[in-house]
Amino acid sequence: MGRKELGAQRRCKILQAARTVFARLGYTGTSVEDISAQAGIAKGTLYLYFPSKEQIYLAAIVEDARELDGEWRAAIAVATTWREKLRAYVEARLNYLDAHQDFLRIFLMEFRGMYLQGNLLQSELHRFFQQDEAQMAQLLAAAVARGEIRDVDPELAAITVTDLMHGLMERRLRVWGRPAGPADTEFALDALYRMLARPISAARS
Repeated sequence: MGRKELGAQRRCKILQAARTVFARLGYTGTSVEDISAQAGIAKGTLYLYFPSKEQIYLAAIVEDARELDGEWRAAIAVATTWREKLRAYVEARLNYLDAHQDFLRIFLMEFRGMYLQGNLLQSELHRFFQQDEAQMAQLLAAAVARGEIRDVDPELAAITVTDLMHGLMERRLRVWGRPAGPADTEFALDALYRMLARPISAARS
């Protein structure tokens, strides 16, 4: 194995270990020693790839966010109607998060809290958030222009969709109350369809 391949393999190993530890201990409770022990590499070797715990943390989230971004964009690209695209957006994100529980826990338990407190986002990650809402706003604006949905503010509607997504995400981590399941997704989608649908009288005109 060449030096480049070995470096990529070690970087991947470090980030996977970081996800596991951050999800278990939280950002504050995690040390670089914890991550290096989980990865099975020396702390000095870890520092060759990442200069700080914060850089490891952000790199782990950005890598998952990039993968998630690609998956939901591919899903809506093959959908045709606005309803199908909205469903593809919601289901692709939830399916990814169900398969990547460590990422979901890190995002909701730590990163989102940091974000809401006004801490600056790493630029690439901030771009993902902005593009996420912008893509949904474009989808809804196109549906408005074609007369498929009622005349809504596309940007505000997109923010509402992403806020609802965060609620669905959080329900998947709750250990109390009613368990999350397919019914949650269907109910949320039905609510969005009703919110965006044109009035019957307008649809017939």
